[in-house]
Amino acid sequence: MITLNSIKYYGEYIAIEAEKPLRTISTAIHNAGYGYYQYFINRTVDPTYNPSDAHEEMKQFLQSKGFPLDKTVAMMTAVDMKFAFSRFYHDGDTSILLLVTAGLNNAVDVTNAYNDSSDPSIGTINIFILINGRLTDEALIQAMCCAVEAKTKVLSEKQILDKTTGTIATGTSTDSICIASTQNGEFHQYGGSITKVGSLIGKGLYETLSEAVDEYIAFKKGTS
Repeated sequence: MITLNSIKYYGEYIAIEAEKPLRTISTAIHNAGYGYYQYFINRTVDPTYNPSDAHEEMKQFLQSKGFPLDKTVAMMTAVDMKFAFSRFYHDGDTSILLLVTAGLNNAVDVTNAYNDSSDPSIGTINIFILINGRLTDEALIQAMCCAVEAKTKVLSEKQILDKTTGTIATGTSTDSICIASTQNGEFHQYGGSITKVGSLIGKGLYETLSEAVDEYIAFKKGTS
């Protein structure tokens, strides 16, 4: 079972370490897409980070820390891991673990992105949602959709703006999301907004990301 105790803090990165591989879908820089993975990494990089090949650099980093490349999903962000927020939610026999970091320098309104030709800057929202339950591929995809909806709701309520267009941002141009399930326990054919899994994600991510955004805004104000 995945719990808060599954999270390991290593300073510049955080790892969620499962006892066995989880069924996963993600947009992570390392091992995006579908697969079975056991280690989930959120890593802080310097704001000046600009390697010639970020994928290769990430592989070298993971190997240096002892994580098997074929069993690991990894994301990166300029946000310090001390600003990572983790929460655990449950409803009956189903539960979810969330790990979130929020950087907003690169906030973008996707409905107006075609008007912006600038290069992306460092700043991203990284979201890990690990589910104790058995999910179909359909449910995993629907769960990811719920996560995106919750993220957009938070940015709207917090009035996070796209600096180029002045409109409400829907995310950042480098956001990453990972949804993974243990494939043990309660079965979920669907993961949409009115299902047990979808509603848990909606509530949990809304609360957790709201805290992360508030902390980020407070920190930026304190350094300005």
